[in-house]
Amino acid sequence: MNKTFMSGYYQGVIETAPATLSAAKTEQLAITMTILHLRHAGISITSIHDFLVSDLHANERFVNKYINLNADELETIQSQVMATAFNQ
Repeated sequence: MNKTFMSGYYQGVIETAPATLSAAKTEQLAITMTILHLRHAGISITSIHDFLVSDLHANERFVNKYINLNADELETIQSQVMATAFNQ
């Protein structure tokens, strides 16, 4: 998978996130969605980590926190973030 596509996916999440989310919550959502999407595409965890941190300059603390979670855990975090957007 090329970096342009991977960058576009991350940027797409940022641009379409609800406006009521803080910048940190938006980044949290983008990181968890990108990790989940790239794992489904068969990209290695190391490659995902390096891409997010080195290429996109995503919050390394968030990346390290979420990189080893399974799909259910990532989806739970995503739903919690989205719930905060609509419960304000």
